[in-house]
Amino acid sequence: MAQGTFVQALRKEAALSGTFMKGRSLMLNGAVLSIEDSGSRFSKNVTVEGSVRGSRGDLYKTHVALDMDEHEVIDYDCDCPAAYRYPGMCKHAIATALAYLDASGAEPVEGLRTPVRTFTAQSKQPARTAPKAPAVNPNFPFPAPVPTSPSLVAALSDLSDARMDELASMRRKLAGAVDPDAPKAALEPSLVPYYNPLFADRFSWALEFRIRCGSVSYVVKDIDGMADAYVRGGTFSYGKKLTFVHSPEAFDETSAKLLNLVVTTVAYLDDITSSRSASYDFARSGFVAERQLPLSEHSIVYVLDLLRGQTISFEPAWSRGMTTHRTYDVAVELSPQGEDEASAKRPPLLAAKIAPAAGGSYDLRLPADMYCFASGDAAYLVDTRRARRTDAAFAQHAAPFLSRLLPCRTPAHIAAEQVGEFCRMALPILRDYTDLTAPAALDTVAPEASFAMAIGVDDGLVTCKITVTYGDWSADLFSLGAPGSPFEEQRPGVPPRDTLAEFRVMDTAAMYFDFYEGGLAFEERDDESLFHLLTEGLSALSELGEVMLSDRLRQISVRPAPKLSVRATVKSNLLDVELGASGLSAADLAIYLDSYKRHQTFARLTSGDIVRLDEGARAAFGLAEDLGVDAVDLLDGVSLPASSTLFVDSMLARTPALEADRDAAFRRTVERLDTLGKMDFTVPASLKATMRGYQVDGYQWLGSLEHLGLGGILADDMGLGKTLQMIAHILARVEAGDTKPTLVVCPASLVYNWTAELERFAPSLDVCAIVGAKAQRRVQIAGVAEHNVVVTSYDLMRRDIDEYVEQDFARVVLDEAQYIKNPLTQVARAAKRLPAGVRFALTGTPIENRLSELWSIFDFLMPGLLGTRESFAKRFESPVEHAEGDSAARLQALVSPFVLRRVKEDVVADLPEKIEDTVMAQLTGEQRKLYLANQDRIAQQVQHREASEFKKDKLKVLAELTKLRQICCDPRLHYEDYKAGSAKLDTCMELVHGALDGGHRILLFSQFTGMLDIIGKRLAKEDIAFLKLTGASSKESRAKMVAQFQAGEVPVFLISLKAGGVGLNLTAADVVIHYDPWWNVAAQDQATDRAHRIGQQHTVTVYKLIAKDTIEERIMQMQESKRDLVNSVLGGDGISSALFTREDVLALLGGDGR
Repeated sequence: MAQGTFVQALRKEAALSGTFMKGRSLMLNGAVLSIEDSGSRFSKNVTVEGSVRGSRGDLYKTHVALDMDEHEVIDYDCDCPAAYRYPGMCKHAIATALAYLDASGAEPVEGLRTPVRTFTAQSKQPARTAPKAPAVNPNFPFPAPVPTSPSLVAALSDLSDARMDELASMRRKLAGAVDPDAPKAALEPSLVPYYNPLFADRFSWALEFRIRCGSVSYVVKDIDGMADAYVRGGTFSYGKKLTFVHSPEAFDETSAKLLNLVVTTVAYLDDITSSRSASYDFARSGFVAERQLPLSEHSIVYVLDLLRGQTISFEPAWSRGMTTHRTYDVAVELSPQGEDEASAKRPPLLAAKIAPAAGGSYDLRLPADMYCFASGDAAYLVDTRRARRTDAAFAQHAAPFLSRLLPCRTPAHIAAEQVGEFCRMALPILRDYTDLTAPAALDTVAPEASFAMAIGVDDGLVTCKITVTYGDWSADLFSLGAPGSPFEEQRPGVPPRDTLAEFRVMDTAAMYFDFYEGGLAFEERDDESLFHLLTEGLSALSELGEVMLSDRLRQISVRPAPKLSVRATVKSNLLDVELGASGLSAADLAIYLDSYKRHQTFARLTSGDIVRLDEGARAAFGLAEDLGVDAVDLLDGVSLPASSTLFVDSMLARTPALEADRDAAFRRTVERLDTLGKMDFTVPASLKATMRGYQVDGYQWLGSLEHLGLGGILADDMGLGKTLQMIAHILARVEAGDTKPTLVVCPASLVYNWTAELERFAPSLDVCAIVGAKAQRRVQIAGVAEHNVVVTSYDLMRRDIDEYVEQDFARVVLDEAQYIKNPLTQVARAAKRLPAGVRFALTGTPIENRLSELWSIFDFLMPGLLGTRESFAKRFESPVEHAEGDSAARLQALVSPFVLRRVKEDVVADLPEKIEDTVMAQLTGEQRKLYLANQDRIAQQVQHREASEFKKDKLKVLAELTKLRQICCDPRLHYEDYKAGSAKLDTCMELVHGALDGGHRILLFSQFTGMLDIIGKRLAKEDIAFLKLTGASSKESRAKMVAQFQAGEVPVFLISLKAGGVGLNLTAADVVIHYDPWWNVAAQDQATDRAHRIGQQHTVTVYKLIAKDTIEERIMQMQESKRDLVNSVLGGDGISSALFTREDVLALLGGDGR
């Protein structure tokens, strides 16, 4: 922009240091909507009128006078608030001046975005187009700056206002230190009519003020300015002799309170006008020279309360019609009625007179110079002499009516046809609250209505006939028709009707009766309507008039709700639950329950009586729902598994609305279930293991359940020995004389692990694995009675279920019972067909995703305990998942006796820092064929070598043994075209899933990096995140992966022996899996110690995966007796040791190669 002398003049005249730049920004952003000059562009002085849009969207009118020769600002004005608050030009006036200078070419402004509409006052036509500003102004040889964004301009304006508020606060504090003896300013209010220019035919009220300080007084001509100065603590001038800082301390107490009202009202009006249209803004501008403040009646009452004991200038509205307006000094009474005095009856505050007029009409006369202002419980009667506060009753009942009539300059006329309505509604108010003079004849014009209601039974209908009486006149209310409606009966002699009373009676009756042709009625068989009539309707109608009830209806009684009872008995391992009620027959109790089912609040018995429904009905249905049966079925009694006894007992204890009757057998069963696990069962001495304390508890819990003929879920965390606890229980039952076999069903990868564990911990048991071809399995199943324990896989059990159902098992055990979590699968359906005395489930995760999984397992364990699938979903699944009511607590009460779950944190005192376990995998199918073929080939080669030849070929023999180990891990390590599966990989994935489901984190070691690749692909296929560390990993990636795992970002870490055997700290893991264990014990321990080291806060579980009946198992057996040999063969050292003989290799290969 050119730096001409006008710019200097504008900067000088700007109100604040930043005002010029704000005005320039407004102009550049097109805020100047139009300008109009009043003279020739070449004259000495130019007056410019502008229209400017403010930074917040308000439209302001501006006026600027410029001396074009002297380059001076002569005058300026704007109707924005800032123009009143601060001396100097506001930003809108500066924007107007800059817009004119730019459009006229006198001083162009660079960067103008929107051309300004320019007019001259003479022609009112668009001015000649100003020459386009060059890219670089010759008077200012720099590129025009980009103007500030409008949003930032507005934000800066807010900050400026905030600083001004801080200044105002400081001013107010300083003002508080003024001389306390200085005279106080006083506001003298006047209550005057306020006429809004938009509503010329109506008026409201406003305040005008005179301010007095000492002997000086002025009329307040700018109420807005006064309020703004008071808010900001600024100086305000009323005239030459009265200018001062406006703070609360500068005014007397009453004036300060008046100013608070003024400030609140001005702010309210500003808020309204800023959000309304221009026409509303025009209405706001209807103040007479900003001297009037419109008030609501509520505010008028507040002002009068402030002025009690003082006077207020009052201008009645009727005085506006006179040649000169008349004002009166009205005294506001000190003792307002109804507030400071007792509640005794007070004399009337005003007089009223009713006089007859022509044709049966009347005239009402009230005071001609009195106004009524009301707000809630307060009201004032104001005339030209005084303002009197009424009591609360007057304000509530009389003020709303009288404020419509006062002042009564001419009599209010009452037409003959409305005399009755007036006498009924208005006359009581006038009698109670005025000094009334009225003709005695009015007392009989509208006699009070009375009603009689005859209720009886007629032709299958319960009818209600209502008779209305006015004095000596009466009629059927229904036949009269509604007052004022087309159906109203117009006949001579009908007295003025009490419309409100009639409608009240009709509306109340309509709540209990239907409109039938000719009257009110409902069908007699409508029990609900009859119930509501007898229990509520009769009382409600009696309050409105006389009720006459027929004899037939009088004979029907409404009886209290009966006391419901539940009888619970246990017999022959079944729980019987039966519902009864005192004073009701079985038929009536069925009706009672059916009524609740239909959401009624009553029941109509066979006798016709009505019985209320209470909490007992709801409790009965709640119990039935918890048991998975229909409440009506409880009338004849339902039989449930005895396992439900503890649950039923807890439900009855939590339902005081039902009276419980428990027989002795029921109570004994509850005691037994309540002491589960506390029975003393001695651990068999023949068990080849020392059980920890919590394992003994689990063993006794299993024994207690089976002793009661019940099943359960052993849901201990991974690594806590669920298998050992179950083996101990089976061994104890066999030694106690149990001759029937136990069936264990588990994943295929764990079948031989189970047989190995049974042989290890209970070698005295006869164990058989049911595997192989169909014919072989059929023979094995037929002979299960010859064994103590038989083990099979889920898949084979499903295929052989028809054979299994013909057998008789003492117990069935499902290991990894989440295999039957989906009740619709063939495996789950087959498992539930297995015959057994008791059933057990072992799983660390009885619920993986949905609550329905728990139902499926319990449907196997104890069918019926949790009801049907559908009832369980309704009773528990959906409510628990949505946290509705006590559904979770009820489910827990039902299943908790039959679920035992301990996590490692619960039994940490019993646990060592490290738990080690060996998991067996049985090679099958193509993998087993490959292994046996290679084992036979190597054995034959070794058998046909002389000792001297063998000594030379040790390195080759070692390579062949490594090949056998790789086939055990996964044949793909050696055979690229191998497509079949790997038993060891499947077993490994079972361990991984079990650990992850239990919330554990895993380190998985292998000597073969190729095996880690295969495991990684399997993990990725099953959407399990993992990291992999091998010797090829850089130091940087190694550190990054360790940090990721320790931070909990990834649950599985695959590590090769050479890369991760030493130097890593991975205490975030609490499960270690050795996929191909290293028989060099020191090397294996070093790998395990990546997790089991200082900083580990959990017990570490270590699993060694071993391929059963292979070189891996034989080396494990030889580990103690020939450790040096094992280390030389598989530990990578001592290959040339003399200890490594031909006979040792043959032994590793099974002696004869098989």
